Amino acid sequence: MDDFGYHTIWDITGADARLLKDAPALHDFFLSTLQRSRFTVLDHLTHKFNAGGEGVTGLYLLSESHLSYHTYPESHYISIDVYTCGSNNLSINEGIRGFFGGDVKVKSRTLLRGSNVVVTTEVENETCQ
Repeated sequence: MDDFGYHTIWDITGADARLLKDAPALHDFFLSTLQRSRFTVLDHLTHKFNAGGEGVTGLYLLSESHLSYHTYPESHYISIDVYTCGSNNLSINEGIRGFFGGDVKVKSRTLLRGSNVVVTTEVENETCQ
């Protein structure tokens, strides 16, 4: 089995705080996006925090790997992490701006992963403070 994969992260700022607190809406958006992108959802869970900003964390277990997200309504920010083996995950880009609003700022980065990927630059691990 080929272990090649794509690991993409999105940083979205300027999103509506109400939307970032809305666990059912977020769940429905990510589930339908994954299904439209032809990923196989094996399981999923979400957790709504009731204090400290009322954000939402979600995780989708895919046969191709995973999608996770964390919202920070108090700073109008959501982080999304998608790792997929074999299939390019860029199809998830479709709909993100439309769902989170036209005024959001979307930054994304993709890493190629796998045992045969040549890494040209190594970055030392840093810890979050």
